[in-house]
Amino acid sequence: MNKVFISDIFASYQGEGLFVGEKHIFVRFSLCNLNCIYCDEKASKLKGSEFEIDKVISKIRKLSEKEYTNIISFTGGEPLLYSDAIKKIINSLGSNYKYLIETNGVLYKEMKKIINIVDIISMDIKLPQYCNKILWKEHYNFLQISEQKVYVKVVVGRDVKIKDFRKAVLLVSKVCNRIPFFIQPISSQSLSFDIEFFDKLYRVAREKLENIRFLPQIHKLLKIK
Repeated sequence: MNKVFISDIFASYQGEGLFVGEKHIFVRFSLCNLNCIYCDEKASKLKGSEFEIDKVISKIRKLSEKEYTNIISFTGGEPLLYSDAIKKIINSLGSNYKYLIETNGVLYKEMKKIINIVDIISMDIKLPQYCNKILWKEHYNFLQISEQKVYVKVVVGRDVKIKDFRKAVLLVSKVCNRIPFFIQPISSQSLSFDIEFFDKLYRVAREKLENIRFLPQIHKLLKIK
């Protein structure tokens, strides 16, 4: 794979998960293998522009020098649709950079190809009511591969089914109960949640997990990329 479809390559502040507030270079790949009902990311549905891999590498290097950051976030869409290209990019850039994969946590065979060369994995667990698919097996396989490098996000709405949220918690605990676990409200609803609701979800998660955090998408609240 010498060409990839990319929506954008840019520098901004990380708005989700374990590294909120850090400046990253984002490589946003186009298209996704899922169709979650809350997704508002255009890159998931639009093909984007075709890039030569060498051009991607060059742009990353220039942004890194300009923006004073060496942290690369491969995001999307679903970046693991391009695992072979990501491998080429990382092997070319080398160990002077740190690499984060932001993924829906389904394509575990693709993750296995690059697990040894990425530094951290931001993995979603997709609840069935939001993606219209049952993906527990895929998520479990993905977690087993990624255990030493992963943190987990579960996106929830006010209508979340507690039994499915509990299944997500149990799934993570079966692999390791110390994996960081983020409860993330659907962005369009984040300002209308009440703390009692999140306390309820926290208590469910705390039955099995040790490292739980509630965090909205900060970049959406700040209206930045």
